[in-house]
Amino acid sequence: MNSEKSAVRRRGGYAMMFLAALTCPCHLPVLALLLSGTAAEAFLTEHMGVALTVLGALFLLSLSAAMRLLRNDAARGGSNL
Repeated sequence: MNSEKSAVRRRGGYAMMFLAALTCPCHLPVLALLLSGTAAEAFLTEHMGVALTVLGALFLLSLSAAMRLLRNDAARGGSNL
């Protein structure tokens, strides 16, 4: 049972790390290039300051959640891959 909880926490931590990588504000220019020619890209370039603020906040929240989940898993004796 404990190993099952540990595996779930580890997967949650990795999912949060993936979300942090996607929402990193330094990836915003790449995201704008991928969305070029779409309405989403027009909205993004029109509201770049809002996008940076929201992505930055989401990045920090997901990164801190990932660190908390993975650190607690390691402290409880879970394996670090």
